[in-house]
Formats: sequence, C-alpha cells, structure tokens
Amino acid sequence: MNKRNINWGKMAKYLDHEMNASEQKDFEKDLKSDKELERILESVREKWNATKTNQNMIEVNTDSSWEKLKNRIENKEKVANHAETVSANKERNIIITVLRIAAVLIITAGLGLIIYRAFIYPRISSERQMVVKSEPDRMIRTTLPDGSVVHLKANSEIHYKLVSEGTRELALKGEAFFEIEPDAKKPFIVTAGPAIIKVFGTSFSVTSEEERQIVNVYVESGLVSLSNKTRQNQTVTLEPGYMGILSKSGIEKKVNSDENWLAWKTGKLVFRMTPLNSVITDLNHTYNIRINLENPDISDCHFTGTFLDHQPVDTVLEVLKTAFNLDIKRTNAYIILKGNGCN
Repeated sequence: MNKRNINWGKMAKYLDHEMNASEQKDFEKDLKSDKELERILESVREKWNATKTNQNMIEVNTDSSWEKLKNRIENKEKVANHAETVSANKERNIIITVLRIAAVLIITAGLGLIIYRAFIYPRISSERQMVVKSEPDRMIRTTLPDGSVVHLKANSEIHYKLVSEGTRELALKGEAFFEIEPDAKKPFIVTAGPAIIKVFGTSFSVTSEEERQIVNVYVESGLVSLSNKTRQNQTVTLEPGYMGILSKSGIEKKVNSDENWLAWKTGKLVFRMTPLNSVITDLNHTYNIRINLENPDISDCHFTGTFLDHQPVDTVLEVLKTAFNLDIKRTNAYIILKGNGCN
C-alpha cells in the first residue's frame, strides 16, 4: 500500500474501538495483507492508547491531535517517497528505518506533550487555569504550571490560575500541603474559606473547614502572610513551626505542637504517652474519619506507639483495641470504640 493513501480516519476509529464488526474485519484484513501498514499502526498504538486511558493527563481534542500527528507522519513519508526515487536500495532501506524511528519520536513528542506531570484530573485552558480533585480515600500529588508542587489530601480540590498581571492564584477546598516555586515578581495567593494566604516561595499546609469557617495554616519553611478576606486589617505573618488559626473571632498565632499534623502527607504517626482522646483527634484528622469513644472515662488513658508508611486506619485501630481491650463498632457515619480501657 502507498503510504500516502493511508486512511488515517479508519486507523483512528480502529484504535478508539469505534468500528462496527464489519469495518473492523475489513481493516484487520488490510493489516494482514500490508505489513508496512501494520508496523505503522503498532508504532502509533502505544502512545495513542496512553492518551485515551491515562487519568493523569490534560483533556484534549483527540481529533485535532490525531490530525496533527497524521500530517507530520505524512510529511515525513513524502520526503521518504522522494528519496526512494533518487537513491539506491541501500539508501532507501536506511531512510525507511529512520522514518520508522522518526514516527515514534513524533508520537512521543506530539502526544507526549499533552500528558501532564500531575495525578488525577488536571484541566488546563488557554488562560492557564487548572482544576485538580482528589478521591475521597486517596491523597494525590500534582505539579502546577509554574512548577509549584501541591500534595492534596483525600477529598480535596484546588482551582489554579495565572492571571494576566502575573499573580498566581489558587482556591482550596479541603486540605493541602504546598511547595511553592519562588518568584519575587509573581506572588502566590491561596484563598480558602474566609482566608487569604500570600507567599513568594515557601512550604506550608492549609486546612479549610467550611462548616465551621475555620482555616488552619501551618508553615514548614519560609514566611506566610495570613489575612481575613473581609477584614484586611487582620493579618499575621507566620514563621516556620508556627500555625495561624483564622476563625470568626479573629486570627490566632501559635507554635504548632502537634507532631502528627502532617501525618496524612508523611505517612508517619508518633504517639508518646499521648492521651487517648488526642490520639483519636489525630486519627480523625489524618484519615478523614470520625472515631468516637463510647466511654469518656478512657479519654485520659495514655498510648505510646509509632506507625510508618501510611498504615491503614484499621491497623492502628487493631493496635488500640489490643492495647486497651476495646471493642470496635462501625456505623455508616462513625467508628465507635467501646470498653473500659485502662480503668
């Protein structure tokens, strides 16, 4: 078959599994009789399928992408056809080999550009806007167009945009840890509930509790400015190790004494003679669950233990069950720990 007469529309339908049984049968018959067509199809298949199945990519117009890819490959093949008419057999074989390699490179360069460096559903428009959502039970890590990295806690969402005047803006629902790419000319602004967080290059976490209208900001490195949207005179600067708590009553600044505040990201939980009620608070925050103690008298029982590598909550609960001789009851909304504990 003359390469210039390849039916790219048919090939796209075949790769997308959009052919009916009769069309597929005819196309596969052509493949068996034309080894060159079969080789081109196999070169295209891997990257084409990746763009259709990879959940970590930007949404694109597949028809447009295929048209560009087709045109590039056909242009290369025109050069090959011309070379074949003026070259010896040895030169012809070299050119064909080069073209096969070039086709793979074109696919990698062309379609590969649309695969973004994030996880789970980023969308970018011509205005450089981006939406990322995490699943209810899974933390994700994503990279923004400016190079900043966001660790998004389970059941959270961010909306990012780079506005015309150069400000990088992001709206957060839920909780996230940010590693902001420094840029003195383009401040990075996070809005979360009633809070505005402004940075230039630093690492920090933000927790937004919409129902309670409370926002917690913890700074790991650099400096962060925390303000109230409606009360611009309420602004505090947070240094590493400090936490800002914005609520209806104002902004409180304090040293973060909770070693497990970022356990949802680090996967490490550490308890040192920790009261059981504080253990439960950390577990609820880390795993986005609701654990209650049926007997409030065991709240002051103390627990020591370390959990590494993102241990599932069931593993932690089994350890507590054994340590304090508790029973575990699960409902649709809660996990209830029953027993007398250390009493």
